[in-house]
Amino acid sequence: MKTTSPSVLACALMAGAALPAMGAGAAIGLQDDRMAASSTAEIPGRLAMSEATGTKIMRTDLFWATAAPTRPSNDRDHTDPAYDWSWADATLCGMVGAGIQPIVSVWNAPGWATGGVRGINGVVWNSKAPTSPRDFADFMYALSTRYNGRTQIPGRGQCKVNFYEIWNEPNLQIYLYPQYKGKRVVSSPKYVQMANLAVPEIKKANRNAVPITGVTGPKGRSDKSGRGTLDWIKDLRRYGLKAGSQYSQHIYPSVPPLKKTKIFPAWDTLDEIVAEVNRLPGGRSKKIYITEASYTTAKTPYRKVAFTTAQQANYMKQIFRVPFVKSSRVPVVIWFQLQDNPNWPGGILFNSGARKPSYRSFRQLVKTQKPKGNLRLPASVRAKVTEPPAG
Repeated sequence: MKTTSPSVLACALMAGAALPAMGAGAAIGLQDDRMAASSTAEIPGRLAMSEATGTKIMRTDLFWATAAPTRPSNDRDHTDPAYDWSWADATLCGMVGAGIQPIVSVWNAPGWATGGVRGINGVVWNSKAPTSPRDFADFMYALSTRYNGRTQIPGRGQCKVNFYEIWNEPNLQIYLYPQYKGKRVVSSPKYVQMANLAVPEIKKANRNAVPITGVTGPKGRSDKSGRGTLDWIKDLRRYGLKAGSQYSQHIYPSVPPLKKTKIFPAWDTLDEIVAEVNRLPGGRSKKIYITEASYTTAKTPYRKVAFTTAQQANYMKQIFRVPFVKSSRVPVVIWFQLQDNPNWPGGILFNSGARKPSYRSFRQLVKTQKPKGNLRLPASVRAKVTEPPAG
């Protein structure tokens, strides 16, 4: 059931305010979920596939465990020999060099940061929350220092990355474990500690940085597998999330973008999320980044809803006709993902690499839904990035 609390959208509609035309509002971006699992040598090929779509914004996962496989002597020093930045340099500087603005989602803790415990999905990634939130904050300082646009990176020049998400879907147990101890919620207070320590460290390293918190998975209700979207946002307020960050949300609805529905979360019920975000400290001034969204074109063990490829292409375009998405409150919608995998067929390419109709829709939207403000990557920033030496 929809909340009766007023939202920015509801107030605008009640007042009869005009909404921006197509081409205003959110930009469109892309995520290649295969990138985080690719070797450093494979990154240029993945980037070339992404660049061919015309995208100017890309979200990427950055695994803490990949960059810090063993504990550094000084976690805050990005030059500590324990750090391995080869994948991050290739990916982030590669994006900037291609004129693509990165949005970096940092998660997947190394075993040394979790006491050797790997959570419930330890074979693929480590879902266990770090034992010390300070360890995570120190890593975020090192990361955002390396890519602050002033640091000279060997063989890469200067690489400026401004957007950093704190974890990925931390309201879900498969990404942040545990969610509960008995009946007591432990995930959200732990997350708030991590965020409150990390956000100022990111800003200290790069005054232009945009830390993003929430990163909320699209879950309707709380249960043993995690916290529902609204409960999670309420938890952020309850456990003391400080002002200073923006908010991000993931949307994977089972209904078309323009369909009236009580299903939550969906594009038509975004106002419920907005109402809760507004109650956070500094909430009414927070931008709401949609950093994952798509419509899947086949059923999988993880998702029983499937749409035709034609529907997927059409719904992608409809997203940018949703009133709230057309508002200035939403800077970007990231389409997840570039290429299908067997578990998540939401790509604009089939698993084989063949193009879906949505590939053309995406390229068209890139021309109309352009980055604005600090999402635009100035040519002067790109010029500072150099190709790594051969060999």
